[in-house]
Amino acid sequence: MTTLLSSPPASHNIVSELLAPLLETAQESESLIASQHPVLIGNQRIEIPKFMLLGARGGGKPIRLALFAGLDAGLPESIIALARLLFEFELNPALARDYALFAYPVVNLPGFDENPLPLRAFEGRYRKETTDADVEFFKGELRKWFFDGMITLRTDLNAEGFYATVRSEVLAREVVEPAVATAGKTIPLHESPIRIRPSDRHSRLSDYVQGRLAPPADIRPYPFEIELFAPGRIPTEDRVRGLFVAVHEILRHYRDMISHAQNL
Repeated sequence: MTTLLSSPPASHNIVSELLAPLLETAQESESLIASQHPVLIGNQRIEIPKFMLLGARGGGKPIRLALFAGLDAGLPESIIALARLLFEFELNPALARDYALFAYPVVNLPGFDENPLPLRAFEGRYRKETTDADVEFFKGELRKWFFDGMITLRTDLNAEGFYATVRSEVLAREVVEPAVATAGKTIPLHESPIRIRPSDRHSRLSDYVQGRLAPPADIRPYPFEIELFAPGRIPTEDRVRGLFVAVHEILRHYRDMISHAQNL
């Protein structure tokens, strides 16, 4: 099997190089489906990569989970971590049992161009009633699929330790905290590694208006949201490993929590 690069190539065409092995694997896979959606950003034609992975069938309706990466301009670790996760789940669908994963490896496409634009530029376009095709694509995906949850992979260049944000105290305690603790066995954790954000409709509407990657506040049911932040003050490969482990463990703990709740 072809493996992903463990460190970024020098070429500005980093996204294509990182995802080419995954696209190739999807061509012969029964569980991993790849698609590329061409859009125009200004006068530039760019393809938005998307992957769908169906885990082994368990009981009941699959959990629809969106995984987002590639938000932070020029920082490829979230892309690499997400691709490695898809490789692992494609090889062993039992690890993704009960899940239908919708993976978006690169949200901020202009952030990985020769002259990368920061995330705030994407958010500025997202908060407007814009017709930019890449923004409309992601808004459409969030409206269309009614995700049960969203996990976003990020990097905080100023952080010295790994941390996560989540809107639910229950998810924080049962899912995110043990997942982050596992990641912390190999990388440093922030002194406050779990941060709980407000979950009321006003807060969600404020996020959407400010351009955060989120569905409209009136979506029902609203997906749970988890953001994972790898610290910038550790090597790239360590950031990749922290994000990889945290998502892996979140999926496992969330499935266990749901299964336990159904058996009560």
